[in-house]
Amino acid sequence: MPNRVRVLAGSDADRVELARRVRAKGSPAREVERARIVLLAAEGVPGQQIAARVGCSEPTALDA
Repeated sequence: MPNRVRVLAGSDADRVELARRVRAKGSPAREVERARIVLLAAEGVPGQQIAARVGCSEPTALDA
């Protein structure tokens, strides 16, 4: 059974802001990585797949 990442419910405005941070050229790499993890987790993507898509370890994906 894949590890699911639990995410608190966020508003549409939260998702828009996270997507903006992912696209912003001057955003720090860690901020972009975390935003991508949160967006994927909010879609219900399992931790292992998040890690593969983002390019991080599964523990990082689960802790973000």
